[in-house]
Amino acid sequence: MRQFIKNLFYATGVAVCLLASSGCVALFIGAAAGVGGYAWMSGVIEKNFLVSAPELQQATVKALDHLDLPVQEREEDRIAAFYRAEFSDGQNVTIHIKALTERAAQIRIRVGVFGNRTRSEMILNAVDERL
Repeated sequence: MRQFIKNLFYATGVAVCLLASSGCVALFIGAAAGVGGYAWMSGVIEKNFLVSAPELQQATVKALDHLDLPVQEREEDRIAAFYRAEFSDGQNVTIHIKALTERAAQIRIRVGVFGNRTRSEMILNAVDERL
């Protein structure tokens, strides 16, 4: 019986490690954050909105225009979009939008190669104000 409990303890530890390393825990934490907050991971700011992807795309274009960030590359359809813009100092901005459902969409913003949190938050706030 003692050996069985010991094996069960080890198996549980291995299962927890596998789940944590596969991203399931991060996915659960991200889902728990919900629509209200945003996540900053590996230089990318990410937020879910309770609006359709086309609405989020329109707000993004208006925000970039308001911030005087000319869109240099633009690809859009009803479920996804990609924008590339550039700050006056040459730092690139890439924005990805994807539909999660008909009434929910996700935006991912990266500024520069390694990410610039301050500028990313500035763009995200400008998008949020236009929704």
